[in-house]
Amino acid sequence: MPTFSYDARDGTGRTLSGIIEATEQSAAAATLREQGLWATRIEPVRGSAVGTATSAAAHTAVAQTGYAPPRDAPLGAQAKIDIAPFLMSVPLQELAIFYRQLATLLDAGVTMAQALATLADQTRHPRMRSVLREAASLVAGGSPLSSVMVRHPSVFTTLQVELIRAGELGGMMDQMCTRLANYLEREMETRRKLKRETLYPKIVLFVAGLVILILAFVQSGMGQTGVAAVMARVTFAVVVAAVVFGLWWLGRYLNQFPGVGAAWDHFKMLIPGVGGVVRRYSTARFCRALGALYSGGVNITRAVEISARACGNRAIGQRLLAGAPALNAGEGLSGVLARSGLLEPIAVQMARTGEQTGGLDTMMNKVADYLEAEADTKAHQLAVAAGVAMLLFAALIVGYIVISFYVGRFTGLLNETGG
Repeated sequence: MPTFSYDARDGTGRTLSGIIEATEQSAAAATLREQGLWATRIEPVRGSAVGTATSAAAHTAVAQTGYAPPRDAPLGAQAKIDIAPFLMSVPLQELAIFYRQLATLLDAGVTMAQALATLADQTRHPRMRSVLREAASLVAGGSPLSSVMVRHPSVFTTLQVELIRAGELGGMMDQMCTRLANYLEREMETRRKLKRETLYPKIVLFVAGLVILILAFVQSGMGQTGVAAVMARVTFAVVVAAVVFGLWWLGRYLNQFPGVGAAWDHFKMLIPGVGGVVRRYSTARFCRALGALYSGGVNITRAVEISARACGNRAIGQRLLAGAPALNAGEGLSGVLARSGLLEPIAVQMARTGEQTGGLDTMMNKVADYLEAEADTKAHQLAVAAGVAMLLFAALIVGYIVISFYVGRFTGLLNETGG
């Protein structure tokens, strides 16, 4: 169906911007009037099928703009694969500030294009500035913001794109931006907790690895003198640095592919102790995303599909996506979640309660809070245990090196005495 961008005013005189699907401009205006909005501008979205265009042409145009929901795409599939995704990403804090400021500007009556241009001038992050300038230019030409966001998968996640798309279709862009800002702030808090709880074992493991590398570095030049010894040690250091960076980059690059990412996420759930924490955090993310989407008016089937992609675990997401079509056949959400077999049982129970009471979004947010608190406790316990284990590991390595040294010295003395 053709898509139109519009500017309109509500009963209080506030200016709203968004997109709407309709057979023609007059039908779009009529739909807006039914919503209590008075349209001041209605234009076809560039690349959208208008008038009597065939469905095939419409499909092609939607594909060109990137506006079609990736419903049939494999879990984790992206619009493009970045060679260095760590260079293309934007910190969550920058995104949260962006959505908060965008909501404020839209609520004040500023048009979308003007708001994006203003925020592009204000942001200090170079990657974010470039994306916002591109978005301002395309939105001013009639394209929806969501069609620009899908071109930058390393910056905007599926959840962000879908919430913005829902705001465009429903004329609730300021509310959706506020929800996104709240969601990202909670996500930042979760990540801070994980970093805080795992800091000690990371330090111990780093020190243990550093001791091993220093000893290997010293031994790499043994038996040589002068320039040869220096070159041997420099070569060793360069090779180690190249291998470490190469493995880290390869992991980040391959993680963009659906199959590799799902296998890695499934492996993490098989690790004793760690798997339970991973499952709880993934379930919490799924529930929080589902609550945000459902309260934003997104269809329950689509909300489950988007939340499955946003849960942070592609193994769990695949199970949920496989069961999501059953919702269209009339099956309840709790049944679909239970059949996945990977979510925490409390999520299924709270979903059943939410279905019966009509407060699904509230229940999902509550279960997310509970699971995050429980996962935080388990993560703290694992961090303490891992720190002790890493300390013992480092002690064993040092002990082995000391023993090897004295055994070598003792053997050398025996050889000298025997000779």
